[in-house]
Amino acid sequence: MSIRLAYLYQKAERIYRMKLIAGESGINHSVQWVHMIEDETAATFLRGNELVFTTGIGHQGETWLLSFAKGLVSHHAAGLIVNTGPYIKTVPPELIQYCKENEFPLFTIPWEIHLVDVTRYFCRCIIHREQKELNVAEAFKNAIFFPEKSSYYQIQLESQGFNIHWHYCAVVLAVQTDKEDHSEKLLNEIQSFSEIIISHLVEHYCISIHNNQLLIIFANTEDKTLETCIDKILQHYEQKNRLYACHIGIGQNKGGLLLLSKSYKQAISVLRLSQKNKIAKVYYKDVGIYKILLSSGDINVLYEIYNDTLGSLADYDAANKTDYLLTLKCYLENDGSVQTVAKLTFVHRNTINYKLKKIKEIMNCPINSVEDRLRILLAYKIKDIL
Repeated sequence: MSIRLAYLYQKAERIYRMKLIAGESGINHSVQWVHMIEDETAATFLRGNELVFTTGIGHQGETWLLSFAKGLVSHHAAGLIVNTGPYIKTVPPELIQYCKENEFPLFTIPWEIHLVDVTRYFCRCIIHREQKELNVAEAFKNAIFFPEKSSYYQIQLESQGFNIHWHYCAVVLAVQTDKEDHSEKLLNEIQSFSEIIISHLVEHYCISIHNNQLLIIFANTEDKTLETCIDKILQHYEQKNRLYACHIGIGQNKGGLLLLSKSYKQAISVLRLSQKNKIAKVYYKDVGIYKILLSSGDINVLYEIYNDTLGSLADYDAANKTDYLLTLKCYLENDGSVQTVAKLTFVHRNTINYKLKKIKEIMNCPINSVEDRLRILLAYKIKDIL
């Protein structure tokens, strides 16, 4: 929950005669740091959410400012402050129009104001807010892992504007890469662009890294807005053609801070389902019967049920390079229709009948009754989450 540009502007408007001249629709952009930039190419080094100052030194005239602003927008800067004076006498109308159209805040500060004072003040505000964010993140972690000890988190969160009666939702994001030492760098990168996305849509949230995973807490957020945030994060990931897999588990969005711990456990459990089945995102509210399995407190029981039911068939497939597990699953999912299985697998129905006979022998149990099918299908569901 970075500091808002509107907050910095409110503080600096009177003290430093800072004036907003365009892009007021983006005034709630989050600001993670400030930079002095005079070179158009330097925008490529921005990480996103920086508030940029420029004096125009080294340039003649103001024509370069439009392409400069376009570069800042493309690299997700929070806004631009133009120090008007000997190098930039006036702000070009085309720059003002561009900033309006792109909701990119454009400010001016007169030359007689010392920018070193402004940047120092803004940096102090940002550092102070970062410390608050660390405290908020720690309080939320206490709410997740020690929900019964409300003194560890309730006062801290309420003092930062989080109402304990709001809806809270935990989201956990993990990356899978061949280079384990890159995971921390990747998570920091994802945290940065996720912050940009979420800050434009949500007022109250917390984003941090915990146990080599990105933890996002949404507070007082509508389901539709939450889903939009998740989709935009994944779209950004896909557009960048990342060389790693990204998986997200989303817990339920329920009322009351005490339920956040439960939402986190749900998010962790469906994250495992997402990773196992190579699905980008899984919402706990959508997993149906898996809720029963995921709520099991003893994973050894799930392993036992799976091994007792399908273990022998899995072992046979592994030893003989057969596909009996897939055949049986297809048979059960198509209401026991041999004809349908034969059509889907492009083999003769006699071959399917032979396979089914062999499967019964290997498993040493019937597969035709309702109870048999339920038990076996349940084992397949367990396989999806183990």
